[in-house]
Amino acid sequence: MAADARLETTLTALCGHVESLAKGSIAGLTICGPTRTHIERALFPSLPRSFSDGITNCPLDPPDFGSCVRAITRGQTITCGDLASDSFFDPRWRDHCLEHGIRSLQSRPVMLRQVTPYGTFVMAFREPREETDWDVTLMKFAADAASVAIQNHLDDTQPG
Repeated sequence: MAADARLETTLTALCGHVESLAKGSIAGLTICGPTRTHIERALFPSLPRSFSDGITNCPLDPPDFGSCVRAITRGQTITCGDLASDSFFDPRWRDHCLEHGIRSLQSRPVMLRQVTPYGTFVMAFREPREETDWDVTLMKFAADAASVAIQNHLDDTQPG
């Protein structure tokens, strides 16, 4: 359990750093389980727990349920500039985001050593907006940092 607490502390600190570098942002992560069939864990320190709870256990099929699911299944960064007008993703996911004040976001895959998407780093905003060059750079850094933290955690806690 100490390793789980260390990982959560590390990822929470990473979210805080991203939020301090991108004013007005809400940072968070989703993490799959070893079977990669669903989102096992969600961490959004600046949002009510109900937001993370609403994403936890979300299956990765259908692959277009929401931005994180699509980013994981396709291994691509997914950007939604205005969730209120989005018609591509499942309305339940869109409504869940809007109910928690999220109007735009970017979900970037967190890749493990085997170049397998194992989760996403998310940067969201309370207003519609398109991503900036700074957002892209910051998200690449954050997803890579999360990848290192998660891979180290898995190396320390899984046999083999």
